[in-house]
Amino acid sequence: MIGAFFLEEITIRTFFITIFTPLARFLSGWNPNTITYFGLLGGCAAGLSFYLARFDTVFYLLGGVLVALSGVCDSLDGIVARMYNRTSRKGDFLDHFFDRIADVAILLGLTYSPAANNVLGTFCLILALLNAYLGTQMEATFGERFYGGVGKAELFVALVVLSLLLWLFPAPLVYFYNYPVGLVNIFFVLLAAFILLSMSQRFRRLAVLLSDENDS
Repeated sequence: MIGAFFLEEITIRTFFITIFTPLARFLSGWNPNTITYFGLLGGCAAGLSFYLARFDTVFYLLGGVLVALSGVCDSLDGIVARMYNRTSRKGDFLDHFFDRIADVAILLGLTYSPAANNVLGTFCLILALLNAYLGTQMEATFGERFYGGVGKAELFVALVVLSLLLWLFPAPLVYFYNYPVGLVNIFFVLLAAFILLSMSQRFRRLAVLLSDENDS
């Protein structure tokens, strides 16, 4: 969910794979695509919950729970597919496509949540989709998949923590020239910075791949 933002070593993703692998052993009868569908539903429901926080801040907390559920499913579908040799092109397509839908739902929900800057949220959404497309296109063209130190797993954790903080502190933290600066907008600024850094790293990697192709 929301692409991989850095292209260095894998951290939390590896940790999640380690802790969820034992759970995957109890899902031998499950189709990985079914788990992917549950992840999509969790992501869309999380986005709706963030939007509904304008009516009651408890929806922030519910959104965090749903993001966590979506993240667990996003990890488990691939683990189950590999563990029981059920990988398929259909599954890979659904995983990538549904991730993008969940990305849009979650970021739109946050964008239209209380105290959020709609322009800043929309900018982050556009960047996230461009970054995800860049990674997917590089994989399709050069056959390499890029993971990073801050990717989907790290974003799941960040969103869950953000949801808890928004539930506890829904009001803007400070005012800058009479403009409210809350946790959502701070998150958007950090997210945009991480995505731009990831895109710059991917473009540098792309330059290396193109250079190697020209030299061959």
